[in-house]
Amino acid sequence: MKKNTLIAASMAAVISLSPVFTTNAFADVNTDIQQKDAKLNDLKSKKADLQADLSSLVTKLESAQAKSKELQASFNKSAEQLKKLNADIAAINARIKEREAVLKERARSMQVNSNSNVYLDVVLGASNFSDLVDRVSAVNTIVDSDKAILDEQQKDEDALKSKSASVKKEQEKQQKAIASYEEQQNKIEAQKAEKEAVVAQLAAQQATTEQEKSTLVAQRDREAAAAAARAAAAKEATTVQPIAATETKTESSSNTSESSSSVASSSNSNDDSSKSESNTSAKKSSSNTSSSTNNSIATPTGSGYDAMISTAYAQLGKPYSLGATGPGSFDCSGFTSYSFRAAGISLPRTSGAQYAASTKISSSQAKPGDLVFFSYGSGIAHVGIYIGGGKMINAQNDGVKIDSLSSGFWAQSLVGFGRVANF
Repeated sequence: MKKNTLIAASMAAVISLSPVFTTNAFADVNTDIQQKDAKLNDLKSKKADLQADLSSLVTKLESAQAKSKELQASFNKSAEQLKKLNADIAAINARIKEREAVLKERARSMQVNSNSNVYLDVVLGASNFSDLVDRVSAVNTIVDSDKAILDEQQKDEDALKSKSASVKKEQEKQQKAIASYEEQQNKIEAQKAEKEAVVAQLAAQQATTEQEKSTLVAQRDREAAAAAARAAAAKEATTVQPIAATETKTESSSNTSESSSSVASSSNSNDDSSKSESNTSAKKSSSNTSSSTNNSIATPTGSGYDAMISTAYAQLGKPYSLGATGPGSFDCSGFTSYSFRAAGISLPRTSGAQYAASTKISSSQAKPGDLVFFSYGSGIAHVGIYIGGGKMINAQNDGVKIDSLSSGFWAQSLVGFGRVANF
């Protein structure tokens, strides 16, 4: 009887304590789950903010590109106007030279036509005073007319030259404005790339947090099921039974416990095996990823420079267009990327990114095939391919052409040289 009473008291204590242990365990897991939910909400909020920023940057980028294209169209129109003005100036100069030649020939004829002065002969040949006045007036009119024509042509030439200088000055302003918008585009693209990288990081953190939350939820469910099973067993154990039945029940419970331990051990063994396989798989995946990354690095061959530079020269004369990557038209970084691709070398899209990816070298170390970079105020805004002799081939407002690095515009904008391939 005392034994039955002791058993009942023990079972009652187990029942009374189990809810406390279970509640505490559930409280800890639920707290962890709530923390994961809070973290997920924070990550989602940050992602939403960044996505809004990215959308704004895309709008700004499109606006800058549109403005740059508009300026480029104005620049092209000015170039056509300048071309026509230069043709007009050349035509006027040709006419002036022709008239000057006629006047010189006329003067020469007067000198060599006879021993007498032709002008004097014309005057002395007058039959009367009225005829004399008419003859002198006619000669003077011819001379004055020729001089007036020359003066008018000279005025026209001066006016055209003045207008040409004005158009050139306007072109310089347009060129600087286009360069400014290209620089702005580079900055926006750099900001966009940074925010995209952060969004990718947040997405990875979100995926990890969601996985951790799923693990906690599964853990809570397992613990809840185990607690329910323990509570059912404890409730069943509180039923008072005859001693013989109780002993039988105890032996049965002992066997069940041993069986549970065996199952748990087996489960743990399986879990360890699963973890081992998972780790092995992860290592293999990491190894494969590393191998794939190394294989993607371009290794220029001995003929790489010839392929690159011949491709670059083949583009001479093609027009400039912001954001264009060929083959019909190019912007500066689109041209360098297109040329190096012929040598199996992949360059980043923008001039700023190409600068960041290159190994900086001094002007004395520069050799054909290196990149040369320029800035119009702050940040890299232009890139060309160095061809030696202080010259580069590049895509600029006038299209793909060869420029001297010592010319005023390029000399004052030069940043330096960068190497992306050891040809």
